[in-house]
Amino acid sequence: MLFNSFGFLAFFPVVCLVYFRLRNNRWRIPFLLLASYYFYMRWKPVYALLILTSTVLTYGCGLLVERYAGNRRRQKGFLVASLVINFGILFLYKYYNFLGENITALLDTCGLAWQVPRLDVLLPVGISFYTFQAVGYSIDVYRGTIRAERNFATYALFVSFFPQLVAGPIERAGSMLPQFHAPARRFNYESVRSGLIDMTIGLFKKVVIADRIAIYIDTVYSNPESAAGLPALLAVVFFAFQLYIDFSAYTQIAIGAARVMGFHLNANFRHPYLAGAFKDFWSRWHITLTNWFRDYLYIPLGGNRKGRARAIVNTLVVFAVSGLWHGASWNFAIWGLLNGLALAVFDKVLHLEPHHAAGRAAYRLFVVAYWTLTLVFFRAADFHQAMQVFGSLGFANGKSLTDFGLGSIELVFSVVMLVALMVAEALSEHKREHFTNLLQEHFLLRWPIYILLVLGIIYLGVYGNGSDASFIYFQF
Repeated sequence: MLFNSFGFLAFFPVVCLVYFRLRNNRWRIPFLLLASYYFYMRWKPVYALLILTSTVLTYGCGLLVERYAGNRRRQKGFLVASLVINFGILFLYKYYNFLGENITALLDTCGLAWQVPRLDVLLPVGISFYTFQAVGYSIDVYRGTIRAERNFATYALFVSFFPQLVAGPIERAGSMLPQFHAPARRFNYESVRSGLIDMTIGLFKKVVIADRIAIYIDTVYSNPESAAGLPALLAVVFFAFQLYIDFSAYTQIAIGAARVMGFHLNANFRHPYLAGAFKDFWSRWHITLTNWFRDYLYIPLGGNRKGRARAIVNTLVVFAVSGLWHGASWNFAIWGLLNGLALAVFDKVLHLEPHHAAGRAAYRLFVVAYWTLTLVFFRAADFHQAMQVFGSLGFANGKSLTDFGLGSIELVFSVVMLVALMVAEALSEHKREHFTNLLQEHFLLRWPIYILLVLGIIYLGVYGNGSDASFIYFQF
């Protein structure tokens, strides 16, 4: 079920109504669990069995690890079993065919005509997200940072909570489980109001801005050579905004939906395009995934503790894995390595920290420009298409910007929306309290904005035009 669908528009109010009518967690937790599974099963019901399998395995692992406290060997055995099975399922559905294709190609190069059999399976929506969340729980119990959860329904809800089930934020058990155990929350007007505002803003960003520029981007990437020159460059820049707006919109809707019911989800973005360095960028972009890799891969590999050379290697390993986490493609691996290389070179080796305002501004622009160019590998279907896009940036063929799916008015509107968004983020970054208080205290300023957002979603949203309106990160 998509957040930007009429199905969710009916589903969410009903869930909230029943949730607040139920007076205690004895009924609320099972109800939210059923609602979450229904939410997920609207895509492909049978894949709910994969979530259930991951849930049962990590739930049992947690109990066994805690039961054998003091016997580190047995604890490690249970943890390894949980990791192997969970990552094994992820590998089977996401990476098996990719590995098989590469083995087949390698054998063919060596003159051996043998093809690795393919699996005819669809990638389950959100499998990378809920697998990481469940595995993180197992590791936390093994490390002793949290206690194992006894109530199966509560733990199952942690793994499958519908607002963040398919695209994050990737939550930690230490944050979510206490919220599920807290006394039943009553209807709170302020939480509902602020949650609905976040959901509305997120929906506006998705259907009015991201889906609109997606039309232009898809047209250019479908035939990069026809868009040589400025049209190709604009598509590359547009995609950097589409990816950010689309994903942050999902996160904002997820956080808002959870807040309506009284739950707090962690922020996943913090104005990344205002970052002053590569390290700063990754502390602002997909924060929960970055923190997951830091805590469960980078630090166990040695982090910064074993010298600069080892830290650089660890950084490259983490970013390569992060790239492949996004998709079974060499393009994603290249994208990850390019970003890891930038972080290693500019932050860990050169330690670039411009002291003058002009230098800081230039470095900020370089960080975003470098990131934008690496996203060509992220967006392109394969390496060949990525090279076509890069090749199209170098010369012009005289085609107009309006030849790629958007008319002049729509194109200008999109650019104005992007500029307005970045101005709003800059104001929020530097004058957050003043900006927030201004909206809260002035009724005549606040409500026209709300009305314009809703009207924009209704009249300008890309509904029913045959385009794929799903969120980009659903494919991961």
